[in-house]
Amino acid sequence: MKRRLLYLLTLVAALGGVSSCVQDGYNLEDVNKEGAFSHDNGILLQIGSLDTISFDLQAELPIPVDVEYTEPVRGLFSDEMFDYFVYDNKGREEPLGDISFEADFIAGINDAEGKLFSDINLSTKILNENGEDTGISVENQTFKANISTPQPYVVKIKKDDVLKLKGARLLELTFSFQTRQVELSDYALIENINVKLSGGVKIAL
Repeated sequence: MKRRLLYLLTLVAALGGVSSCVQDGYNLEDVNKEGAFSHDNGILLQIGSLDTISFDLQAELPIPVDVEYTEPVRGLFSDEMFDYFVYDNKGREEPLGDISFEADFIAGINDAEGKLFSDINLSTKILNENGEDTGISVENQTFKANISTPQPYVVKIKKDDVLKLKGARLLELTFSFQTRQVELSDYALIENINVKLSGGVKIAL
């Protein structure tokens, strides 16, 4: 039992540094800018989807154990995107409003009940290019592992924290759950990402 547990935890640690990214990357010149830019409606940008996150830990245990899986996502933040969230106030950058990244979370867990797969707790951190926390507080979210339909995933950034996005480069996702088995086919997917900015000024695109 101890050997199996050690094997599982070793695999978790080894796979914790695997990197994901936005599918095919993105450029603000290419994203859909049909959302409204106005003081009343703010901004809406459609970004796309993250790469599929595979929980590739093939071990079977008699009882569920705690598993923590960390996935750094690259390519979501850029200086170009940051410039859309601020305006110049006499040489000083000021935030336009609150920001939210809204997407669909898909839990692709095969036979979750049979594996005694618990709910999936997802914590999110926004890091700079050196892997340091930007200090932006993001609420943890919990998702049902036995539901295959989309569940809402939201990262809210308050107006007071928007300036901390300058230099942001990584979205660090940490999945925590209990299970007695994880198969190669088990995965999580975050897709249909929309960026919404409340308030702001009219911008011609």
